[in-house]
Amino acid sequence: MHAQLGLSLLCLALALAVTASFPVIAALAPEVTRITVAGLPLTLIVLGFAFYPVLLAIGWFYNRQARQLEARFTDLVDPAGGADRAGQPPDA
Repeated sequence: MHAQLGLSLLCLALALAVTASFPVIAALAPEVTRITVAGLPLTLIVLGFAFYPVLLAIGWFYNRQARQLEARFTDLVDPAGGADRAGQPPDA
């Protein structure tokens, strides 16, 4: 339970850091907001093409780690792998 909470807080902190970094950069360097690429503002390009892959990577990382935590917990709770006392798998 604590590991899952820690993982959630880590991913939340990463997502917040990525999301909050761009407005801070734009505030510290206002000339960035005036740059255009192919007629589109650089801020729109960064929001559309840079943030989403990073957020998807954070989501992928979270999902992968959560599955590993769940597998470790399942092994801890049921080390026999789901077999009952007679050695037969449980009815599903």
